[in-house]
Amino acid sequence: MAKCAECGKGPSFGNAVSFSMRHTRRRFNPNLQTVTVIKDAKPTKIKLCTRCIRTAAKSR
Repeated sequence: MAKCAECGKGPSFGNAVSFSMRHTRRRFNPNLQTVTVIKDAKPTKIKLCTRCIRTAAKSR
């Protein structure tokens, strides 16, 4: 599933609007990246959104 392991951010929904202003439903997926994190003294791969990766980098 496209969901951030840290904040739980998942897909949001909206409209794709064409030149003729016709509205069709579309999906906005979060920008998820697979990151290796040290958890319980072992490297673990988790999916994080780029906002959580940036926030984690600031706290180091």
